[in-house]
Amino acid sequence: MISDYFLYDDMKLGFGHFDLPPFLIGTMFYQGQTILDRNNPRQFDETKAKKRIDAHMSLMEQYKLPGLIEISAVTPEAMVKYLDFYLTSYKPPFVLGGSFDAKIAGIEYLNENGIKSDEYIYNSLSNLKNQSELELIKKHRISSMVVLILGASNMNSSQRFAYITDKNQPGNISIIDGLKKHGVDKIWIDGGVIDIESLSHILDTQQIVSRSLKLPVGTAPTLFLFKYSSPRLNLKYHTKYRKASVMFIASWYSNFIFYGAIEDAKECFASVYQALELKNVMKNNNIRLFDKI
Repeated sequence: MISDYFLYDDMKLGFGHFDLPPFLIGTMFYQGQTILDRNNPRQFDETKAKKRIDAHMSLMEQYKLPGLIEISAVTPEAMVKYLDFYLTSYKPPFVLGGSFDAKIAGIEYLNENGIKSDEYIYNSLSNLKNQSELELIKKHRISSMVVLILGASNMNSSQRFAYITDKNQPGNISIIDGLKKHGVDKIWIDGGVIDIESLSHILDTQQIVSRSLKLPVGTAPTLFLFKYSSPRLNLKYHTKYRKASVMFIASWYSNFIFYGAIEDAKECFASVYQALELKNVMKNNNIRLFDKI
């Protein structure tokens, strides 16, 4: 029986293995989202926002896959508005993203409205050099946090592993040990995709981190796709098809996936579902596909 997981509501986020399906995380209120007012991001189309969130939730149910919504914001004022909207119709858990100032405002709003710090995931932190951020984490007892590995596209898996385990932070401590010292006991590791080369190193890193550190691993595997858009093609579907193919392979070695804009939920859920179906069939037939690459 699988017992290595973090529990969020009734959803299990696996670590140390890839037996459980990955959390699929769609981002709402990202900068440039069409439902936002360009001149005032606090203003947005609430009907369309709810429709997109409901679509994500419906796909979770349809495919029996776990998922979360990331609430992102650039300004503190916008973050408060988004959270107020979200919590009126939906309940935690969710991911808290966006700028640092926006996250500060968001955490204060959540605290004032009775949302506990273990009901959301803080996204993200890349080092322990911001003392204000560390004080925020400690003060509000943040228990779940995404660590984002920053590096060049050709940064290999050993270097990425060292990024989170070496004692290279203030106080001669590693990022992981430093966060644990501040009370963060559910640490997610995000490899930090830049391009397709970085994705290959990250998927290797994820297997190493999962095996040796027993932490949830994942990333935003399709961030680089804008480089492949072409004005000669239907940009909308050209990008979506590529996204689905990348999601397919990433889902085999990820405990969570930030699939990006929530508008892309349909193809991402379908792709991951199909990938896991194939993975199970191969496992049941003792077929090892990727060992001979």
